[in-house]
Amino acid sequence: MKPTLLIAESQDFSPSALGILSNAFQVECADLDQVGLKSRIKDVNCLWVRLRNYIDRSLIASAPKLKVIATNTTGLNHIDLKAAAEHGIEVVSLRGEVEFLKSIRATAELTIALTLAVLRNLHAAHEHVLAGGWDRVPFKGREIFEKTVGIVGYGRLGSIVAGYFRAFGANVLICDPKLVGQRHVDGFEVQELHDLLAESEIVSLHANYTPANERFFGRAQFQAMRPDSIFINTARGELVDEAALVEALREKRLAGAALDVISSEHDQSEWLSKLRELARKSGNIILTPHIGGNTFESLSRTEDFLAQKLIDWARTNS
Repeated sequence: MKPTLLIAESQDFSPSALGILSNAFQVECADLDQVGLKSRIKDVNCLWVRLRNYIDRSLIASAPKLKVIATNTTGLNHIDLKAAAEHGIEVVSLRGEVEFLKSIRATAELTIALTLAVLRNLHAAHEHVLAGGWDRVPFKGREIFEKTVGIVGYGRLGSIVAGYFRAFGANVLICDPKLVGQRHVDGFEVQELHDLLAESEIVSLHANYTPANERFFGRAQFQAMRPDSIFINTARGELVDEAALVEALREKRLAGAALDVISSEHDQSEWLSKLRELARKSGNIILTPHIGGNTFESLSRTEDFLAQKLIDWARTNS
């Protein structure tokens, strides 16, 4: 008998991935919140999730037959990895799939979109027109061309975003602990974090989240940034001290910010309400609900790829 696979967020799920998975699994498609997922997971052998729910210790404990969790993401902070390991549950993801991920560029493109949205006051200008206005004067913006852009974290996405900014004619600086001792990589100047922040007019965060670097970007880093600079985060909210970010925005020590991620997304932390309040008062703060990888193309490609990985897992563990 085939093992059961529950796809907990199946809206617009790749038909070709479903075809691949049906070869090895008895597939059930659903769209579940945390409560619904907990009520359905008791007899499930395999679970497929995106980012809607936090797969926490209590949920894992309620699934005695669960053997594997699949997620078509590279970040895994929506899963309690320690609890999964304690219960002998394997996590199959996109982490480490370097060659494949070179073609997955949705988050990199969103980084550019958010940067332009802040620099050009797009949200405020749009709201102005909807309210009946047609006056361009209040919305004088800035260009990427010839700006200094600091890329914090030079992995897969950081390197792609750096290339995009270079195509716009920006002067790109990069910073990453693995580049210590190097002066130039891929034609970009490598700098220490403090120096990069002091020079950059646009700072874009692309570090991988680990417990060791939680909230590493805090008050000292925001104080090091130029008052005319903007901050973009499409990586993970847990990398940022959001109290320090709110403080910097309130005191207008930044010219703007765009965030696609916040910490504790499944609990909607107190800082989200504070950021919402600031965004309502300012056209230069943009918040989006972790849509970086949420494109039809990206989801289809990653679901097809991960489906094959899950088939390989099933063959190995049958």
